[in-house]
Amino acid sequence: MPKTYPYGRIGTKNSKMPGTVYSVTAHACRTGSKLAQIEGTPCHGCYALRLERFRPMVHAAYQANLAAWQAAELSGNTGAWSRNMAEQITSSGAAYHRWFDFGDLQSVGMLLAIANVCELTPSVKHWLPTQERAMVSEYVSLFGPLPSNLLVRVSASKIDGALPSSAHGSVVVTKDKKTKAYKVPSGATLCEAKTRGNKCGPCRACWDHAVPAVAYPKH
Repeated sequence: MPKTYPYGRIGTKNSKMPGTVYSVTAHACRTGSKLAQIEGTPCHGCYALRLERFRPMVHAAYQANLAAWQAAELSGNTGAWSRNMAEQITSSGAAYHRWFDFGDLQSVGMLLAIANVCELTPSVKHWLPTQERAMVSEYVSLFGPLPSNLLVRVSASKIDGALPSSAHGSVVVTKDKKTKAYKVPSGATLCEAKTRGNKCGPCRACWDHAVPAVAYPKH
């Protein structure tokens, strides 16, 4: 009998990044959907939206994940959602997990449920990139520090823009027309995935608390 995933499915076959991933449809991005209408932002011309448009099965899978979360939140069953996510991550044997390679946080309650997943998987390092800085701030105000094995990187809202004021951030960068070098802000680490066939390879900077900021070359 095929296995069912009533609370959504963790991705376990990502060839570009180590470990597992969790995604929801990019159509549901709250801040990202607004930024997508503005030129010069990393969400304008969103690759995730393009991929979902050209691959209906991908869109259906990520929409199903979103619907499963919404049902859990609406029914007050987020604890079961967290346990199910933790079970899937643990059973994969992964040492690293990324939240939202597509989509973004839906609510403070979702961040709390993700924090619970992290507590249930203490040997796994979790990374969560987000444009939802207000949700992160509200979580910290209500519940205190995030789990030590969860690194939330707040994304800059403009390409080549200033790094967010959060402890850990990221920015999308372009090349300087004269020097042909990427415009990496001071203190940021340039993602070198493009030099490795768009794969992380041995790099784990995104998950590393000792790396305050990561600069991602524009797609």
